[in-house]
Amino acid sequence: MATPHSMTITTPHSSALALVNGRVLTDDGLVEGRCVLIEQGRIVDVVDSADPRCAQAVQHDLGGNMLLPGFIDSQVNGGGGVLFNDAPSVAAIREIGRAHRKFGTTGFLPTLISADLDDVATAIEAVQNALTLGVPGVLGIHIEGPFLNVERKGIHDPDKIRELDPAAVSLLTSLRGGRTLVTLAPPARILASGLLVDAHKMRTATLHAARGLLLDLLAISPALSHARLARRLGAHLGAGINRRVGGGFRAGLDR
Repeated sequence: MATPHSMTITTPHSSALALVNGRVLTDDGLVEGRCVLIEQGRIVDVVDSADPRCAQAVQHDLGGNMLLPGFIDSQVNGGGGVLFNDAPSVAAIREIGRAHRKFGTTGFLPTLISADLDDVATAIEAVQNALTLGVPGVLGIHIEGPFLNVERKGIHDPDKIRELDPAAVSLLTSLRGGRTLVTLAPPARILASGLLVDAHKMRTATLHAARGLLLDLLAISPALSHARLARRLGAHLGAGINRRVGGGFRAGLDR
């Protein structure tokens, strides 16, 4: 099995790029004789290789290799000998991306596990700078904790775990130009107590600020079913539950 790899092709900004002589993965499977047209870094069409636009573009010969979509990894704690928690910097993000790109990952979220809020702020700043500098592959950040249920903390340091408050929400929503994924698992007593109902009254102070985050909600309590949790979140956050992730749900909130 061939090792997947990515490629960097430099063309004038105004030029269209045509990827030719490859086996292109489409909805119909791998097909030959197709030309993939790219303009300003985005795929604009997949056409027959005889299409005149292919001849007019800067061509890159794929040499008969397969052309597949890159992987999007929403939880990347490290790579290339670097852990994001140990070195939340642009240099670390660049190295992590380089290491994963060799195996086909073209987009990723650098992931920080439970840490002090000062460290969370440093990590967000690093990702913000990486986005500004155009570090390849960076799509945003995944903040995994520290807003977790200590009873279901896994490897997370219990001394770092804390409850989510308006100041923390403000920090979590501070990234601009990328996506923020937050893993949450509040204690079951908080949800069971009706806090979401009370928080709904604070919408402008807390929940409204959370719009634009992607929330990865871990399994919280056997007493609170996933279906009930989904309905309650949908009612109070105005969000649809997009898909199940691991033991919980991920809710996509519009910014």
